[in-house]
Amino acid sequence: MNEQSVLGIIHAQELLMVSLIRILPPDERRKVFDEFHGQVELADAPHLGDGHNREMTEAFRAHIRKLSILLASLN
Repeated sequence: MNEQSVLGIIHAQELLMVSLIRILPPDERRKVFDEFHGQVELADAPHLGDGHNREMTEAFRAHIRKLSILLASLN
C-alpha cells in the first residue's frame, strides 16, 4: 500500500469519526477528546519515528493533530 492510499484511508476515518462524535452528548464528546488528545501526545513521542518512513510518520502526525483540533472545536 502506498502513502497516498494510507493517507486517503486516514482522511476517510477522520470524517467518519467526526460524524460519529458529533452525535454524542457533550460530556461524552469531552471524554473522547481527552482520550484522543492522549493518543496524539503518544504519537508525537520520538519512538514512533524509529524505523518508519519519515514522510509517512509526519503525515500521520499532521492528520491526528488536525483531528485533535477538530474534536476540540466540537466541545
